[in-house]
Amino acid sequence: MLNMGDAPAGASRGSRFEHPLNYYRLTMNLSARTVLVTLVAAAVGLAVAVGAARAVKPDTVTVPKYEPVHPTSDAPTERRPVGAVGCMAAACHGAPAGELLNGRSGPDTWAASGSCWAAADPHTAAYSLLTDRPRRSVVVTAARIMAKYRPGVKATDDARCLACHTNPTLAELPATTEVVALREQGVSCEACHGNAGQWIQPHTGWTGDRAQVYRETGLKPLYDMGERAVTCAGCHVGAPADGSNPVRDMNHDMIAAGHPRLNFDFAEYQRRLPKHWHEKERTSGAAKLNESQVWYVGRLAHAETACRLLGSRAQRTEANDARTVWPEFAEFNCAACHHNLRAPEEDGGHWRKSAEYLDGRPIGSTPWQTIWPVTHAPGLPQPRRATSEVAALVRLMEGETGQTWPDGRPKVLRFAKAPDAKGLALATADALAAARREAAAGTKGPPPGLFPAGAPLVPEWDSAEQLFFGLAAREYARGAPAAGTVQKYRTGVDAFRARDWLKVKDVFTGLR
Repeated sequence: MLNMGDAPAGASRGSRFEHPLNYYRLTMNLSARTVLVTLVAAAVGLAVAVGAARAVKPDTVTVPKYEPVHPTSDAPTERRPVGAVGCMAAACHGAPAGELLNGRSGPDTWAASGSCWAAADPHTAAYSLLTDRPRRSVVVTAARIMAKYRPGVKATDDARCLACHTNPTLAELPATTEVVALREQGVSCEACHGNAGQWIQPHTGWTGDRAQVYRETGLKPLYDMGERAVTCAGCHVGAPADGSNPVRDMNHDMIAAGHPRLNFDFAEYQRRLPKHWHEKERTSGAAKLNESQVWYVGRLAHAETACRLLGSRAQRTEANDARTVWPEFAEFNCAACHHNLRAPEEDGGHWRKSAEYLDGRPIGSTPWQTIWPVTHAPGLPQPRRATSEVAALVRLMEGETGQTWPDGRPKVLRFAKAPDAKGLALATADALAAARREAAAGTKGPPPGLFPAGAPLVPEWDSAEQLFFGLAAREYARGAPAAGTVQKYRTGVDAFRARDWLKVKDVFTGLR
């Protein structure tokens, strides 16, 4: 289980101010100067292989003739997956990717987007992490996780695992040769853009109302920053089943078995990716967002998705789903139980009892998860627990009843009841979706006064990490960061990795 004394998951992956290719060269054993992408059609189905060769330019792509694969499913024929090969012909998205692999994008980026993705995007390795031959290093193998989580079941056979490690629409299909070949492509084009059966041929010549034609054909409008953030959060946070996709729910049982805790920040993760896209104004009047605005859109999308997942967990609990437990501990702040991180010089080390940490929460109740700045974050001044956009849901999840004992003490439930949580969670998600759309349109920005002068008042990693991500986004919104600022952030990453709270405090002070 991930201990709250560990460095934040986001910080442990490397400095957010390093060029993304430096990171992916290490994790995927690829060189941006020596990449050969070979897409091979198997006798039945499709498979993708990524290799390296010094004698060939990195943007050389060999693509077989496009032959759609339609694995057996209940989906309408036109909404079925076709596989990444269907997108990567030289005249489509398989053009030379040298410019993209070196961090340069432009209006013609689309032509090489598939080549760039196949050469350097970590999502290509997602399925391999479920096998005994992961394509990047892991702390705990999938086999060890499954031995504790579902003994006797392979991760490659578990729909809950497949739903986020490949195209989710493939997760519950029979494991035919064709389906397995598509799964092996990892989180490929259609996992994010939608199954291409209906739109792959006509999408090159679309005119008119783009939003309408996207809806009609199943192509996801990822040009909208809010929709993009929700799409990413579907796996990086979790999501209910929606007719096309099965439930995506990485819960506390999986974490206890060894799965890394999900610790997502949309703006941070998006900056890390080798960029295979170019931002375009797909609709009239589309807002051009800076990095700080993108960060805020991502936080709203994160909270919205978390609320929908909570509603789904409550619904599945009412339906007596065998793989759903209530209460779900992953809903709550990990530091509530895993609180070995202490600062002895502050309040005698008893910061968890401090007024700043509780912010009105009854002593003895379990704090809900931190999704700052949508929720209150311990140690940060804004928003307050009672005035956040999710205040009512937080009070419910933290056991407040509005009643008191005869001596005046508040009556507190250990955990909220599933039927009570379901309706409020879904209503809160709808309200957050409206706020997210406003933020993506540029009409709603981060509230003023969010960022404190210095570190959080209490040494709690979730607050510190989310503040750190917000500061990084704000810095990028100002333009390319100066070398001195880059070094300060790298020092912060090292401090998080070393679990050195005093150094983290110094970093926050230096960033002001």
